[in-house]
Parts: sequence; C-alpha cells; structure tokens
Amino acid sequence: MTSAPGAADGWLLETRGLTKQFGGLVAVDGLPLTLRAGEVRGLIGPNGSGKTTTVNLLSGLYRADAGEIRLRGERIDRLPPHLITARGVARTFQIPKLFGNMTVLENAMVPALAAIDLGRPRPRADILDRARRLLALLTLDEKRHDVAKELSGGQSMLLQIARGLMVSPIHLFLMDEPFAGVHPSIKDTIMETILQMNRAEGVTFLIVSHEMATLRRLCPSVSVMHEGQLIAEGSFEEIANHAVVVEAYLGR
Repeated sequence: MTSAPGAADGWLLETRGLTKQFGGLVAVDGLPLTLRAGEVRGLIGPNGSGKTTTVNLLSGLYRADAGEIRLRGERIDRLPPHLITARGVARTFQIPKLFGNMTVLENAMVPALAAIDLGRPRPRADILDRARRLLALLTLDEKRHDVAKELSGGQSMLLQIARGLMVSPIHLFLMDEPFAGVHPSIKDTIMETILQMNRAEGVTFLIVSHEMATLRRLCPSVSVMHEGQLIAEGSFEEIANHAVVVEAYLGR
C-alpha cells in the first residue's frame, strides 16, 4: 500500500504552490510551507506579507486560487472550516471570536459538543473534565461560570486557546498574533501552555507574531514571508543574518 504524498515524507502539513489573490493583489504567492509533527514554528514577516492570509487558507476560512494543502497526507484545501477542524486543526483570531452571552465553560466545550453533532460521540464527563483542566491551565477556571463578554481582551485570548485545545484529536494549532496587546502575565501563561501542550500531547504550533523576543524563546525555527512569498527559514540566528530578510524588514 502506497502512502499518501506528504505522509510518506513525514510532513504533518505541506503546501504546494499555495496562492491567493484579492483583485490585482497576490497576497500569497506560490507558498511552499512544510511542518513536521511536534514542531513549534514561528511565521514572521513585515506587515502585509501574507501571514494572516496563510492562516486563513490553512484553516479553510479562505479558499486557495491555486495550489494545495495537505494535512497528514490528505488534501484539505477544498474542505470547509468545520471539516478541517474535525481533522485536528485549531486556530485563534487576532480579535477573539467568542460567544459573548455563553459562559466561559460553555465556550470552551463548543468544539467537543460540535464533534458529537458530526457523529463522533464522546462522554460528556470526559468533555467536562478536559475543559476544566484546560481552563485551569490557562488560569480561567475560577471564571468558568462568568459570561464570556465580561472577560478582558487577554482573558478572551486565553479562552480562544482553551477552546482550540478542546478539538479532539488536536494535531495542529494555528495562532494569529496571540501575544498582541496582552498583559505580560497572560503572555507568560500562553507561552507555558504552548510548551506544555507541545511536550505532553505533541501538538504542533504555527505562530504568527511580531514579538521576536517571545518567538525566540518558543520557536527553534521560523519561516519568513515577504510580499506573499517564503523568503527564508531557519533559526533566529540564521535568519537575522540573512540579507534578503534584512532587506525585507528595513528596505534597501
């Protein structure tokens, strides 16, 4: 039996020729991105380089104009977001998208309850137990009965992360600017959660962020985008001395 492309190469995620245009603007231009299972990878680049568009393509929010996306060897680039989530891909948004009139605990449980509707039964006691453990990890358990609209911006980001980690099984977590504008203590909680879930459950993370000092602590390697293209990959030390990267950030 022949393995699917991508799975045979050991990639959790692989894009080939991934392209997205908005009118005359090519936001993502033939992107070749690969991630191995268990990585914590940063995705960086100047404003407008295509990072958020890439996350939107990977999560199914946008449909690619060309190219393909493979998760564990299976093409997912024509699937709607809920079916991509069902295959183990979670994400956060720069502006948290929560159900404001639902409690913190109810928000956290949404992915698991949605999975039941898709025909993947799971004991409610197990769902509740995992939700409580994740809320405790993210310092939100004492607020579990509060309605989500009462949370601060930073707490809303923490709840987004808890909700994403309720996806089962969770293979890949896409994070779009999770550290932007949050209190340093919340930033530390997010970092600790990423590292713990990566070590304990092997969750792979792709993190878009402008916070280089934070990514340096989290990510052994980073991918750099500029004008929709992948221009460099490597450790922070490698890319810091990369002439094309320096030019992209600072100009000629």
